[in-house]
Amino acid sequence: MNNQRNDRVLPIARSSRSHPWQRFLSIANQLRYGLIFLVLLSLLPTGGLLIYLSFQAQIQQSRSLQEERSQTARGQIDNYLDGLKQRLSYLARVKGLTNFQPQVQQSLLEGLARHNDAYEAVAILNRKGQVVASVSPYEPLKLENPANSPLFIRAFKQQEDYVNPVEINPQTNQLTTILAVPIRNERDEVDGVLLAQVNLNFLWFVVSQTEVGKTGYVYVVDERNFLIAQKARKPEIFQLQDISKRPFFQFLKASEDTKRLKVYQGLKQVEVLGASALVRSVKWNVVVELPTAEAYAPVYQMLSVMGGSLAVVTIVAVGIGYLFIRRQIVVPLQHLTTAASELSAGQLEARVNIHSQNELGTLAIAFNNMATQLEELIKAVEVERNFVSAILEIAGALVVVLDPQGQIVRFNRACEQTTHYSFSEVKGRYIWDLFPNSDLAGLAKTAFESLQSGNFPQQYEGSWVSKDGQLRLIAWSDTALVDDRGEIEYIITTGIDITQRKQAEEELKASEQRLSFLFRQTALAVVEWDLNFQVTAWNPASEKIYGYTATEAIGHHPAELIVPASARELVDRVMNDLVMQGQGNYTVNENITKNGKIIICEWFNTPLIGDGENIVGVASLALDITERKQAEAALRQAKDEAEVALKTLQQTQAQLIQAEKMSGLGQLVAGVAHEINNPVNFIYGNLSHTADYTQNLLKLIQLYQQTYPTNTQIEEKIEEFELDFISEDLPKILSSMKVGADRIRQIVLSLRNFSRLDEAEKKPVDIHEGIESTLMILQNRLKANPGHPAIEIVKEYGDLPRVECYAGQLNQVFMNILANAIDALENYDNQRDPKDIQQNPSRITIRTKLVTNETGSGHCKNAVIQIQDNGPGMTETVRQQVFNPFFTTKPTGKGTGLGLSISYQIVVDKHGGLLQCFSQPHQGTEFRIEIPVLQSGAVAIVGK
Repeated sequence: MNNQRNDRVLPIARSSRSHPWQRFLSIANQLRYGLIFLVLLSLLPTGGLLIYLSFQAQIQQSRSLQEERSQTARGQIDNYLDGLKQRLSYLARVKGLTNFQPQVQQSLLEGLARHNDAYEAVAILNRKGQVVASVSPYEPLKLENPANSPLFIRAFKQQEDYVNPVEINPQTNQLTTILAVPIRNERDEVDGVLLAQVNLNFLWFVVSQTEVGKTGYVYVVDERNFLIAQKARKPEIFQLQDISKRPFFQFLKASEDTKRLKVYQGLKQVEVLGASALVRSVKWNVVVELPTAEAYAPVYQMLSVMGGSLAVVTIVAVGIGYLFIRRQIVVPLQHLTTAASELSAGQLEARVNIHSQNELGTLAIAFNNMATQLEELIKAVEVERNFVSAILEIAGALVVVLDPQGQIVRFNRACEQTTHYSFSEVKGRYIWDLFPNSDLAGLAKTAFESLQSGNFPQQYEGSWVSKDGQLRLIAWSDTALVDDRGEIEYIITTGIDITQRKQAEEELKASEQRLSFLFRQTALAVVEWDLNFQVTAWNPASEKIYGYTATEAIGHHPAELIVPASARELVDRVMNDLVMQGQGNYTVNENITKNGKIIICEWFNTPLIGDGENIVGVASLALDITERKQAEAALRQAKDEAEVALKTLQQTQAQLIQAEKMSGLGQLVAGVAHEINNPVNFIYGNLSHTADYTQNLLKLIQLYQQTYPTNTQIEEKIEEFELDFISEDLPKILSSMKVGADRIRQIVLSLRNFSRLDEAEKKPVDIHEGIESTLMILQNRLKANPGHPAIEIVKEYGDLPRVECYAGQLNQVFMNILANAIDALENYDNQRDPKDIQQNPSRITIRTKLVTNETGSGHCKNAVIQIQDNGPGMTETVRQQVFNPFFTTKPTGKGTGLGLSISYQIVVDKHGGLLQCFSQPHQGTEFRIEIPVLQSGAVAIVGK
């Protein structure tokens, strides 16, 4: 047999011999030459493209580096100039700088000049453009007609910072510019200009520190196209140059407009790669130029290295590929060809020994398996039978195999676990014998007979009582296996235990009934939406709250039903968050009913998750809380009103207490003044008569001396009484008594003026007289005593008319402010040493003047009283609270915190005036009182 097979294949083997040109075109040679062709075709274009892209990337990197250098230099210049401007701005923000004393202005300017060597000169111009203070380590700053210069016009009139064009300072032979910033007064109005002449030496520092390769350089051009700084050029010998007409600068400007880096003939007439950056605050350009010979040198070096590397890689790739093809493809292919020839010659034991993991290895394995295919086929059948048996055992479904008579021949493990019968117990028994219940056994026998009659397959649900009496619900599927003659060989019954599923279905049905009841009976509006936010469910509570029936609501978007226009954006955002985040949320928003009524509802929204963990809709619960919100608003309003009323009551109570104290004090002062005034008037009225009587008596004594000059007894008494001394001293005593009585009368008059009990209504009074009366009462606290030094009072009274006011209340304001100033100065002196007190004694300055209120109707006149001390001042936090009721910085028991609060109400509320406090730490405190001269249309009389 083998000989016959060999005879048939030998002719084919002989005919397979090929000619030499056919061997040249063999698959092995085609693979070899094709590999070389593919390597060359892939590496050379790819390598060339990579070299080109690398060249472009290197060029772009060089350009980016130039731009980065220019931006860095520009940033350093911009930051330095901003620092100089900020320091000027800090000083210019000092309110009232132009009104400071000259020595104070000079000190501030000297401090600014010492802060930075760049300031060559600093000066302050007033609102007329006149230099009021200047500081310079060189000659003073000289400005020709500064009021008409751009520095003053741009800073004062246009209220903006200004930088002067760059110039060479003839004194220092250095480039300088002038910075100008506006100065504001206490009313935040521009009141002058602060100038600073700045040297530009820092430009040379920036350009010298900017590294641009080995041959590159940096220079700066101002807004007039003048060259103002250049690397490697000393500032001492540098001269301004106009480069706007030079060709390279025109080309550079054109490249700035296109925002692209260009190659051009640079400042030194050499082809460069240049970049520029604009310093926007001063409109200067920082230009960085690198000769192309240096910029492109790394590029050319990279090209040569990459070209050589590409050639080496190509040669190595071809060699490795050739060896790889020979070992992995050509040699195994030759082995397969030889084995195929042997197999075609009838040698079935031929094998191919190839260990490759590619297709050739797979082909060799298939070839080697061909000889043992029959044996493996038999083994596969056995394995398949065992596999089916294993499946029956491990299957989760019940599998029962019956013979044509209904006897059990197979009973898998799932059946054993469900019925608690073992296979040995049921093998050979009829299937219906396993049902102790006759009804169930009859049903099983009827189903088997139906299968025998050819009615298969069948699917039905039935009951099965287990060995321990448990009733299990089984979903059966029966079928039959027939032989070639169509007769039944086996009946296969498969079943699934659905007992738990049935119980779950019953529980689900009951749960659905409960949910349906809650859906219909709950007082909450229950609404379901699909992913397009159209209503899919609408319960009766929703109908009651919003007025729409379920038929009207289902299929509509909430914007069409219950969302007002004002809340649509909020509702859209809430709905989108529900779908995007997949989490429930809670909102409170306005809704509109069918009849147009606006209500407030709480919404509890929850996304509905489907079987695939995807959101299939949204369920919402809504509750109408309109009445609750209205009640909360009413309660909140009542609470706010009660708090306001309580605060007003507390303030009113405190003010009444203070007013009662001041009223009692005024009555006491008036009573004391009245009681003192009566005896003083009695004494003062009798002093003139006493002087006359004394003169008469002295004259009478002189007459007695002339008439009886030799009376010894009288002469002894004259010597004993020292009549000459009495005659000389008695008129002086009477004169001194008159001066004392005048002083007492003045004090009484001051007390009466301060109390003003007879002036409860507004009337024209002399403000200066009230201030003097207050100072008279406080005189004891102003004088020096062992506890504290004297407090100096400086009066700078202006020409004020009589002011229509409540004189007693205004005197109370003077008393509160002056008493607080005295307290502050006393505490301040306790903290200072005697030398400091002697150099800077405590002082209270009182100024009055008449101003015109341009904001009022008719440009009315206002009286201004300024009370200023040179005490410790106060922080901004304290200054903002000085007029608040019950606020005080004094220790407990020494202050109520009501004096300045009541003073504020007296000036602002009762007189329609203005009470302000200006203070800074270590700068003293000033209170400014401004009240209208006329409050009832009367005519003011200027003068006292």
